Amino acid sequence: MRSVTALLVDVPASHAALISRTGAVQRAVPVHGEEAFNAALARRGWDAVLYGGDGVNAVPSQKALALVRLADPHLPFISVSPLGEGTLPHGVPRVSTLNQLGAVLQRELEQARMRRRVGGAHRLLGAQQAIGDHLAAGLEPAVLCERVLATLGESLGWAAGAVWRADGARLACATTWHAASSRASIAALMNTTRDRSFAAGQGLAGRVWGFRRPIWSGASDEALRAGLVTAAAFPITSDEQCVGVIELYATDAREPNAEVSALFATIGAQLGSYLARRRKRARARRAFDGAAALIVALDADDRVEIANGTACAALGRSEHELLGRPLPDTPFIAWRWSPSHDDDGACVGKVGWGEPVRLVAASLR
Repeated sequence: MRSVTALLVDVPASHAALISRTGAVQRAVPVHGEEAFNAALARRGWDAVLYGGDGVNAVPSQKALALVRLADPHLPFISVSPLGEGTLPHGVPRVSTLNQLGAVLQRELEQARMRRRVGGAHRLLGAQQAIGDHLAAGLEPAVLCERVLATLGESLGWAAGAVWRADGARLACATTWHAASSRASIAALMNTTRDRSFAAGQGLAGRVWGFRRPIWSGASDEALRAGLVTAAAFPITSDEQCVGVIELYATDAREPNAEVSALFATIGAQLGSYLARRRKRARARRAFDGAAALIVALDADDRVEIANGTACAALGRSEHELLGRPLPDTPFIAWRWSPSHDDDGACVGKVGWGEPVRLVAASLR
């Protein structure tokens, strides 16, 4: 049986001692009052909450359950009141004698694991679908990295994270994210992270980059001081190469999870492929814009669909100003046109190559 850590809420000291002796709980931490209860829940890491509810200043059962559900919807909440009296919220299990505690606790822990498994599967699917939508939207790489990082963090309950991209012999931070509810120390750490870079094997991100494999670990000393506990990082891959790293941090203890790791691998490959395509497209666009000839493409209504940099410079307008509009009168440019047709032979547009008239005239002399 795995070790169980329980939070004892308003349980009398004598009864708490008896609970510890049952062996059902390996670590029992007593708290009294709403303020102490809230602070303990914020630290997380609890397997169950055992509620005593005795005493004038005890947290009311409805309030206690609401606080637990807010902190963790799946955390077991069990009444262990020695008096066995009082009104409990519907569905809350009650242990009337402590010899029942072990069986009830194990049942509630197993049900919690099942609920987390089902809920986790829905969150993973939702995260993957949302990231698929981001990839399909054709976003700029910087914007896409921001969206992917925020989606992973918000969907899976991470507190902060960063995307790192290869820049020569170093790994540079491309963007960071932290949850809106994060404490100021976490926000400050992420702001500092933006200016950092690592060599292969240096830091968590550098180790992932160097070895091209995901790593789950405890947070670094600096991250621990900021309130972060668990770190996970996975590679962004393209053609068997690691071209970047996504790094995530949580404020609670987390173990490596096969389903989450599989999602990380899928997203790392998808993001790497997308970034590789964008790099190839950017190189092709630079070659297109740098061509000596003026090149434009018009649709069937003679409206501009694309224009290279040379054409834009000659026409004195940006491509954005030209798109969707008729090509301006260009008496100083000699055009050669090549019509385009669909499979049925209908004209769908044309591509033009142009040269300044003075160059054409000079070539004829």
